[in-house]
Amino acid sequence: MKRAFHFKNNVLHCEDVNLQQFSQNRATPYYLYSEAQIIENCQAVLDAGKDVDFLPCYALKANYNPAILKLVRQMGFGADVVSGGELEFALKAGFPANKIVFAGVGKTEAEIELAIRTGMHSLNIESIEEYYLVHQVAARMKKPLRIAFRINPDIEAHTHDYITTGRHLNKFGMPLSDAIKLYEHAANEYYLLPVGVHVHIGSQILKAKPFLEAAQYLRQVVEQLRAKGLEISTLDLGGGIGIDYEDDFQKAEAELPIKTVLPQYLHALKDLNVKLVVELGRSIIGNAGILVSRVLYRKQTPLKHFVIVDAAMNNLIRPSLYQAYHSIVPFILQDVPKQKVDVVGPVCESGDFLAKDRMLPVMERGDLLAVGGAGAYGQALASNYNLRPLIPEYLVSGDEVKTIYKGQSIEDIANQYEW
Repeated sequence: MKRAFHFKNNVLHCEDVNLQQFSQNRATPYYLYSEAQIIENCQAVLDAGKDVDFLPCYALKANYNPAILKLVRQMGFGADVVSGGELEFALKAGFPANKIVFAGVGKTEAEIELAIRTGMHSLNIESIEEYYLVHQVAARMKKPLRIAFRINPDIEAHTHDYITTGRHLNKFGMPLSDAIKLYEHAANEYYLLPVGVHVHIGSQILKAKPFLEAAQYLRQVVEQLRAKGLEISTLDLGGGIGIDYEDDFQKAEAELPIKTVLPQYLHALKDLNVKLVVELGRSIIGNAGILVSRVLYRKQTPLKHFVIVDAAMNNLIRPSLYQAYHSIVPFILQDVPKQKVDVVGPVCESGDFLAKDRMLPVMERGDLLAVGGAGAYGQALASNYNLRPLIPEYLVSGDEVKTIYKGQSIEDIANQYEW
């Protein structure tokens, strides 16, 4: 397919929608997503798993807008949740309970009870104490629960420290020795059904090597479990496949690591006669969304040029939180000089920036710009800091645009409180 986000006659389009025209007299900032890109990304995952027993699950933490959830569910995906709230949203969006997996290091007793009631595919155990609480709750409710054990393989994913999850210094998972002991215990329990193991080594990984190391490690784990006479039917491989955050929508074709990395990961495990589960969020929705913002002011100090825009860290916190790079492009390509600028928002924090020391075309007050790669961990991580309302979200399908979240007003926020 042609690129979802592209320049046509030097004007930024999403599918068949001229975004300059769409944004006239429309409040900014806002999020906008491409249905075609979401579908293409989902299909790439399905194609990667066509030769294996496969359950692709969408990670709700990346973006939980119901319209997106329903679209991904219609593509045949299950859901990966890490809270009771996400589980409720997954069920409400129509994901079958037997296609939902539940991870997370701090599940409450109420969340465990909810998981057991649903009859979900599996709940991932992340600690010894959690295991015994799950055992206790399942026995009290007299309802069997499928479980998997999240193992920390101590594999370096070569990503940002805040999004690595598979090393011994991370809070996630447990050592293999603990998992084997619990697996043996669960194998003799009526209300616990151990089905397999789970790993997740980190996020925004662009190369296959760390995943292939994880695959080799998992092969050894399966061998150890089967050598002890323990049945294993599922490997939950986690997610973490990244996107190209430097994509400026001007290349002939978008680079999709999901099309090159995921097939290698699955192929390395296809002969183990187990169901392979993946948990993908960023690689499904990340490059399918942009954050649209408008230039408020330009400002020069003795040391810096600033472009002050109406989007801020409360809308997209990744640059402030991770020092993450997101491409920023003007809506209209013009032959104008470039200058090194910091793109910053109105929030009262020095950490409120979308880009630092970025070479961008000189922009004027009122100009529109797009922040790329904003579909994942954008609105999902947004806040009302500085009493800034959450912003609208739109979904493009061909030449049509649908409002999928109208945004908040300050009155909406005020009405949550007792005055």
